Amino acid sequence: MVNRIFFLIIVATQFLYSCNSNDKKNGEEKQEAISNTLHGEQLFKINCSQCHQPTQDFTGPALKGATDRWKDKALLYEYVKNSQTVIAKDAYAKALFTKWNDMVMQPFPHLSNDDIDAILEYCNTATE
Repeated sequence: MVNRIFFLIIVATQFLYSCNSNDKKNGEEKQEAISNTLHGEQLFKINCSQCHQPTQDFTGPALKGATDRWKDKALLYEYVKNSQTVIAKDAYAKALFTKWNDMVMQPFPHLSNDDIDAILEYCNTATE
């Protein structure tokens, strides 16, 4: 009987610890997501806001949902870093360039793929 009680105490302790561990992990993941979105907002304001808005067209197209509009995320990264190289080889990029009156997007070679992801995540969470 004592062995069963001892066993139940150990199992209950492990269960409670694992639940608490998951809560901590979820909290850390939420904090990381918030931090990434804030980083994206900062990067957006510094690099993109002169020509783009998250949810509506401006001088350039709205960026919310931009990832979904590109068939290849690698091309999207390349486009942000130097749009002219992609326009020369990709039909969607060429159509986008034409739609926006052949306006050349400033190149952003200093932005990493993670930076671009953070910017787009910020835009995707924007409501206005």
